[in-house]
Amino acid sequence: MSARVSSTGKAGSGHGVLALVVGLLMLPFVLGAGLYISGWQPVRSGNHGQLLQPVQALGLTGEVAGETAGKWLLILAGNGPCGAECARRIDEMRRIQVSLNKDMGRLRRLVLTAEGDVPALAATRAAQPDLLVAILPGSAPAVMGARDGYRFYVADPQGNLVLHYPPDVPAKDIRADLDRLLKFAWTG
Repeated sequence: MSARVSSTGKAGSGHGVLALVVGLLMLPFVLGAGLYISGWQPVRSGNHGQLLQPVQALGLTGEVAGETAGKWLLILAGNGPCGAECARRIDEMRRIQVSLNKDMGRLRRLVLTAEGDVPALAATRAAQPDLLVAILPGSAPAVMGARDGYRFYVADPQGNLVLHYPPDVPAKDIRADLDRLLKFAWTG
């Protein structure tokens, strides 16, 4: 018996090529498994807000909980009076929601304040009837009530806070995060 001879005249060279192809195909899986096992994570993520890990339940009750069920929430929450800066941020919330185009119906806007009946919020609510205003619940996560001033938060359709933002975040960054969330989220 004679060994098979390839077109190049070398016996058995097909095995080496096959091993090389299989090795190259397995390389991404081996690298991925190695990175996962070692716990490596990228230094910078694509989101502009800070991801809350673990997610924290918002704790909404009553009418507001019913109106927000199953929707993503863009929340402006804080302590103290809602002055001119707060009113400007509420207007930014509306602009962010409208800029989401076809996904704007998947998002609700909510202002949570530690104070009760605030005249500035009543006037804003009259101008924007779809804006929800509520008292910051006592069961709200500590991250929401610990700071003075008003900050933005994002909650998922199950009522869990997932992102929070520094006070000086530009509206375009929040919009980019929401656009990305709504693009890949199946719920809400």
